[in-house]
Amino acid sequence: MIFDGFILMVVGMLVVYFFLIIMNTIIKMLSASFREHALQEEKMILDEAEAKRRKKREKEMKKAVMTASPSTDEASRMTAVITAALHAHATR
Repeated sequence: MIFDGFILMVVGMLVVYFFLIIMNTIIKMLSASFREHALQEEKMILDEAEAKRRKKREKEMKKAVMTASPSTDEASRMTAVITAALHAHATR
């Protein structure tokens, strides 16, 4: 009776072991067959992400240029303010 249970246990363990070996082999074969497709997909995703970053960076640069360069009216007003401040400082 105990010997029959032991044989059943060994047979069950061997079935699971061989199933796992076959599953592992199939997964490796599928991985090898789809490797080129996966690399192309990854490259395409990285290119899209880089394009988004580049577009965002260009947008930020345009925004920085627009805010950094004052208009001519504002530039002349700032020149007048700076000149008045220097004059007030010099006459102190």
